[in-house]
Amino acid sequence: MVDAANEPKTAAGLALGSVQFFFTLGWTVYVIYLPELLKSAGLAATWVPVLLMADQLVFAVMDVAFGMFADRMTEGYRKLARLLILLTTVSAVAFLLLPMLPGVSPSMLIVVLAIWVVSASVVRVPTLVLLTKRARAAQHGRLVIWYAAGMALASVLSPYLGMILKGTDPRLPFVISALTLLVAVVVLQRVTGTQAPEPRADEPQPIAFPAYIPLLLVLALASGGFQLHAFVNSAPQYLALAPKENLPWLMPLLWVGFFAALLGVAVPIKRFGALSVAAGGIVLMAFGSYAAATVSNLEMLILTQVLVGVGWAAAFSGLMEQASMFGTRGAEGMFMGSFFSLLAVTSFARIGFVSQLLPHHPLLQDMQFTLPVALLLSSGLIAVVYALKKPQALSATARQ
Repeated sequence: MVDAANEPKTAAGLALGSVQFFFTLGWTVYVIYLPELLKSAGLAATWVPVLLMADQLVFAVMDVAFGMFADRMTEGYRKLARLLILLTTVSAVAFLLLPMLPGVSPSMLIVVLAIWVVSASVVRVPTLVLLTKRARAAQHGRLVIWYAAGMALASVLSPYLGMILKGTDPRLPFVISALTLLVAVVVLQRVTGTQAPEPRADEPQPIAFPAYIPLLLVLALASGGFQLHAFVNSAPQYLALAPKENLPWLMPLLWVGFFAALLGVAVPIKRFGALSVAAGGIVLMAFGSYAAATVSNLEMLILTQVLVGVGWAAAFSGLMEQASMFGTRGAEGMFMGSFFSLLAVTSFARIGFVSQLLPHHPLLQDMQFTLPVALLLSSGLIAVVYALKKPQALSATARQ
């Protein structure tokens, strides 16, 4: 019989979602004020994309490192729980210091920024790993949805937050962001506890990592296509049909679709399987992205943006749940760490594409609105082939 104390309750899922909600909002505050912080230290605005790209590289490395640490041994679980609180505290202190360093040397600002990014990365993968290691394999999907819901809700609110914070003193939002995230992490740690989970012999062992690579390829292409559509193409598409002052109210609609779809995505995943749902979501994203580039009225554009959000909810949830299942039992950290590391790499590539390549290459500008569709169709094709593989064959060839 499974120990009920080791099963994730609704409170644990809510705490996990809250951590991601406050982390995402804190990241929004950071991005909003980063140009001002750099200016106060005498650094040019050209440093903004460079630092954001560096942040993503740090996330990519730390996601894998923390994931592997979590998998090493049973005692490592307790250490991870304690480390989570320690590094979140360090992150909160560094975040509090950022708006209080006007006029400091550039090197000092970069050091504090580096401390914050490294320590803040602990709330990305380890928080989810803490719960998936305690949960039955069948319960991972609920944790995935809680995680994604927290991120999505913060993404919905981010444009409004930008309007509210415009021209305000940065110290108050930095204090609120730092303390709320720290409280959420403390609550999560108390809900999950520090006792190591009991091994479950009745659950499958992790698949061999090479068999996981096709899923990572699907994720890389899908994430790249989604990010180009959502963060690069959506704004100019809206501006072609609506006044600029409406943009903060229109941009969150994609994430509204994402959040709404999360409420029902568990049912098709249970019925058709995580990979099949992910493949369907990617194809829906490709259709929505293509339609968004061709429609000629605002109402239809809004509909296409919502469809892209729904598709990303299905793709993200399906791929993330499958990654978690592939890592059960004993390699959740490595598999989930690789998953989020790849998301950070695609964010790095997107920022570099927009800041370093797109402005200087007319050919890329001509491809701007079709490139996401090409990436998504490629990802969808691979996902469909991957999903059609018989589970028995995958098990026979991939498991150690």
